[in-house]
Amino acid sequence: KPMKFVFHGGSGSSPDDIQEAIGYGVIKMNIDTDTQWSYWEGIKEFESKYHDFLQTQIGNPEGADKPNKKYYDPRECMRAAELKTVERLEQSFADLRCQQICGLGDVDEAENVLGPRRGGLPV
Repeated sequence: KPMKFVFHGGSGSSPDDIQEAIGYGVIKMNIDTDTQWSYWEGIKEFESKYHDFLQTQIGNPEGADKPNKKYYDPRECMRAAELKTVERLEQSFADLRCQQICGLGDVDEAENVLGPRRGGLPV
């Protein structure tokens, strides 16, 4: 009877190592460290991209009287973090060869999120 394994500490593993582990019977891989980093990386990149808009409530490179509320709204950097984490999860799904299975099909684009049309920043 085949054995099923969990790959503890899978964060940072190379795709080749992941494929080898799957060959040995791995059916689950823990990637908490990678998802924590991806979340942080999204925030870090957001801060880097909008640094000059995150220093004061009013006044930025577009003008001394320009407001920065849409930049320092915490939902904006959290959204950037979530999008970065989705990218990392998609990479994990591809590495583990678990995309388009279980009859789930393609995922539609989310419509219930802030975006440029609703006053949010493009991410």
